Amino acid sequence: MSHRSTHYWLWFLFFGVIAGAITYSQHRMLDSESIWLLVSGLLGLVVGAKWLSDGQLARPYDVVVGLIFSAAGVVGILHGFGATVLPKSALNGAITSTSFLGLSLALFPSLIHAVLGLQSIRHGARSK
Repeated sequence: MSHRSTHYWLWFLFFGVIAGAITYSQHRMLDSESIWLLVSGLLGLVVGAKWLSDGQLARPYDVVVGLIFSAAGVVGILHGFGATVLPKSALNGAITSTSFLGLSLALFPSLIHAVLGLQSIRHGARSK
């Protein structure tokens, strides 16, 4: 199993399935954070599969999802320090005081987003 596959399997299982199941059991509904982590982890596994275009979609996917999660992580970290990163009118409500495109800006989720995103960018930038 490659390092990339391990990354997305762990992402999918721990942050997607397990965290989603706990969130669902507590709230009877998945929040946007759980959906993002579940779907992005699963898509990371699917687009990297050899049976799907010999894994050629993996690198572009890694870069795109990496940029989204890294941005959410950095915005959340800066938000934690009290910095106003983007104007309130940015992206018409997609960025609020508690979320960035549905991803939490709380301290620990932001750190997790940054690590997942930077690791995904690393996989996307890595040459074959």
